[in-house]
Amino acid sequence: MEPNFRFIVAIVFIFAKASGAPTGDRVEDACISVKSSSSQLNEIARNLSVETLIGIPNETSFPTIIPWMETQDKCDPSSLRQNSMPCIMKMSAVLRMYQSEVEQVGKLQVCSKFTKKIKQPLDKFYTDMRNCASATGKLPPSEFSAPTALVQGDVWEDEWCHYVMERLFSFSILAARVFALGDPAKHSQGSAGQCIGRGRKRSHFLVRSNRKMNVGVAHSEVNPNTRVMNSRGIWLSYLLLTVVLHVVLLSIPFITVPLVWTLTNVIHNLVMYLFLHTVKGTPFETPDQGKARLLTHWEQMDYGIQFTSSRKFLTISPIILYILASFYTKYDATHFMVNTSSLLSVLLPKLPQLHGVRIFGINKY
Repeated sequence: MEPNFRFIVAIVFIFAKASGAPTGDRVEDACISVKSSSSQLNEIARNLSVETLIGIPNETSFPTIIPWMETQDKCDPSSLRQNSMPCIMKMSAVLRMYQSEVEQVGKLQVCSKFTKKIKQPLDKFYTDMRNCASATGKLPPSEFSAPTALVQGDVWEDEWCHYVMERLFSFSILAARVFALGDPAKHSQGSAGQCIGRGRKRSHFLVRSNRKMNVGVAHSEVNPNTRVMNSRGIWLSYLLLTVVLHVVLLSIPFITVPLVWTLTNVIHNLVMYLFLHTVKGTPFETPDQGKARLLTHWEQMDYGIQFTSSRKFLTISPIILYILASFYTKYDATHFMVNTSSLLSVLLPKLPQLHGVRIFGINKY
């Protein structure tokens, strides 16, 4: 009975190979190339995003119809393990648009030398991704559509070139993470930690200046700025720093108590305004295709959801400090005007109606 069973299994396996049905070895062979090509694309795109930045005074956003990779595209390890087709479908469409955009900026004299370096890795990654997806049987080759014409406008050539390369770099980080194990379906719960590789074959798609940055490994967040104010102990640290500032000011001779409270309020609100409502972007690389670089920290918090616990805490705390400052200054008119103006400077930017709004274009870029 056992020999007959082995014979049947062998016949089925031979038939599967002959019919072209995907088997483990075939899928492994087809997907091993996309693993290396995604890392190569990321490395080259990272270097070009830095090279094209030289000499550019500020960051600018340009008219383009390249879509963003969103949360609903299901590119997280859990979704990839269950069904990787939605993520690969979206990535294939975005990748084809990047190919077209690279050709567009390649016509510019200032950008032609950069596009020559990225074009071959970009095409190779697309081909390898198509082969891997076709081998898994989850995506027919016909689903990979032709490039789409992109919207153009009156732009500065240097800035446009850098904008495309920077967005491509962010996209390549996500692509390298998705294909870090070859077949996206092989992702497991802990596969995010495997994206940096092991031993001598370590990948560098989360590296800048030869330093590892394991973005999202510990908390699985694409942009850690969205959750930093929900971290353990962050609220207590914030309150302690405010108390320390007040005590330091109280220890300075010849400064009256009312003036100390006003200085505490003004300095607190000035720091809050600078860090939450002025500084934009992130201090680390994120695979969000550059969406966060034009958003302040307040706008990035909790993915822009209003009235969360962190937002309420950061709104109430300056109000309480304002009430204390007004009480200890005995509602002096001069102190009252200074403290009220300082309070409004940090309350108004927190209003949901002003989310993403740049009055008179101030701090737009």
